[in-house]
Amino acid sequence: MQVGTRRVFLVAAAAITASASVGACRKRGANDDPLDVPASANLPAARESVAADGTTIVLGDPAAPLAVRLYEDLSCPACAEFETEGTGPYLKRAARNNALQLQFTLGSFLGPGSKFAANALRAAVDQGKFAEYHHVLYSHQVHARKSGGFTRDRLLALAVLVEGLRGPEFDAAVQETKYREFVEASDEALGDSPAESTPTMEINGALVKEGNRALYTDRNRLYRHLKKASGA
Repeated sequence: MQVGTRRVFLVAAAAITASASVGACRKRGANDDPLDVPASANLPAARESVAADGTTIVLGDPAAPLAVRLYEDLSCPACAEFETEGTGPYLKRAARNNALQLQFTLGSFLGPGSKFAANALRAAVDQGKFAEYHHVLYSHQVHARKSGGFTRDRLLALAVLVEGLRGPEFDAAVQETKYREFVEASDEALGDSPAESTPTMEINGALVKEGNRALYTDRNRLYRHLKKASGA
């Protein structure tokens, strides 16, 4: 897929703003609803796997009936905003709480740094550290973009922030771009998808429309939407 054909992604993605209200910061009382998981919840790590299609990284039980798919590019500023200030962290908590399976299709249309980052994240799955590393990369994306983007060396330096991730196997996978085929296939899957911007969310196969962009910023609205989608 040619990078130039996907430039429209950042334009549409800019609709997400830092000033939006994010309900995930509110502390809620404990209950039996696995979707209603508070930010303060002490949860085990979610299971991490690669789906049979070879292009999807899955957090949580891959057999869970409620599935949320995220189309992202690690160099996309709006994706970083969604994953650090929007409803991205809530979705990860819900996956850790066995409420849903969280699927990632990683594009790399924004250049070599995106490809290096997608490869490193695929390598992190082998160590069971995808979720933590994914958070670290988005948390440091602004600095990385100001310093030339994600390079192999920068990705390895950031991996130090994830306990247990660095090691001979992971380091070699990053330096040698071990998962090049995964990166290209995942980018092609994003290009062939109905998504027209990143981040884009699908819930049980249904694309979240532009009119529902609040689902990317408002935890409570997303919770209600997921509750309805789950049939509960």
